[in-house]
Amino acid sequence: MVRPKVANIVSSHARDGGFTLIEIAIVLAIIGIAAALAGPNLMSLYARYELYQTTTSLHRTLLMARSAAIARNTVITATLSNLPNGQGQVTFNTVVTAEPFPLTVGFVLPPPAQPIGFTSRGLSTTPFATQTIQLQSLRNPNLIYTISLTPAGKVTWCNQAVNPCLVQSG
Repeated sequence: MVRPKVANIVSSHARDGGFTLIEIAIVLAIIGIAAALAGPNLMSLYARYELYQTTTSLHRTLLMARSAAIARNTVITATLSNLPNGQGQVTFNTVVTAEPFPLTVGFVLPPPAQPIGFTSRGLSTTPFATQTIQLQSLRNPNLIYTISLTPAGKVTWCNQAVNPCLVQSG
């Protein structure tokens, strides 16, 4: 009976598994380069997402306020303001709850002092002018979205800095 040499079997298995330090370093370098290239694109994408979410949420809230004004046969107004921490907020005079913005989204200019709103017939409280709100990403100041309220009470938003916004995006 011939016995196999144990030393040869163990040493051949030890050489077959694992990675060398150079192979691990190359993989980590490739991952690092990919992350460095993707980082700015991800930040821009996230800034666009935050601004989109804030704009569409405010748009929906204004549409709800218009519907509530008609249904309750009352005037509903919204006051745009900046909180002490720099955060933007829209506060309504009645049943609609206040809508704070994320800290990374603000008004392009100081918000208008005059409240915006709807009459009991769903028309704008400013009958002779289109009211415009422009929101800006603080992560990427080049991103500006616009919400407009026409005298007829139509609320639209655009994913660009235009005054007034006539075409709804979505």
